[in-house]
Parts: sequence; structure tokens; C-alpha cells
Amino acid sequence: MEQFLKFGVVGFLNTLITIVSFQLFIHFEVNYIFANIFAYFLGMTNSFVWNKNWVFREKLFRVSLLVKFVIVNLISIVFNTWMLYLLVKGLNIYTTMAQILSTGLGLVINFTLNKKWAFAAPVGQE
Repeated sequence: MEQFLKFGVVGFLNTLITIVSFQLFIHFEVNYIFANIFAYFLGMTNSFVWNKNWVFREKLFRVSLLVKFVIVNLISIVFNTWMLYLLVKGLNIYTTMAQILSTGLGLVINFTLNKKWAFAAPVGQE
């Protein structure tokens, strides 16, 4: 339960970083799709550092962990961006609200894949 709560705190901070940076990019007239990708990358970087060191307490840097983490986040950003596009273009939802909604849905996928795959104990160390 403690790990889940920590993941939630990190997720909240990542979301905050993503939303604030998204708004900054939009303010400077960056296309909303590119703004979403750039903002997501900033949140993802924060996420890796905090999840590795605080949530899952990985002491060693493993390339396999980084690769899995990046794959999980690529899946998440593709889903997130696809949902953002559908909400904005398909349902005509304001970009900020659409970004918040798509991020919330993406968090479910991101948590599940990180917990069950990326940060799962290596085989033989369960």
C-alpha cells in the first residue's frame, strides 16, 4: 500500500509537471500535439527518477529497467496523444480539459505496465 501511495504522489507530480508545461507550450503557440509530447517527456523524466529511487527503490541502474520504462511510456504517450486528438477533434472538447482527461486515462495504463512489468523484480530476484 505504501508503494502505491508513493506512486500516486509521483504520478500527481508528473501530471502537474505535464499539465503546467503543456500550458506553457500552448501559451507560446506550440501545436497542441507537440506540446503534449514535449510536456509528457518532462513528466516522464521526473517519473523515472522518483520511481526508481523512491517508489521502487532500485539501487542499481539497469539498462533493461530504463528500456522497459521507456517502452511503457511510449505506449502511454501514444495512447494519451490518440485520446487527446479524439477528444479535441472528435468531441470538440477544449484542449486543456481534453489533455487532463487523456492524461487520467493514460495513468491507468502507465501504472499497470510499470508495476507489472517495468519495475517488477528481475527473474530470480522475486
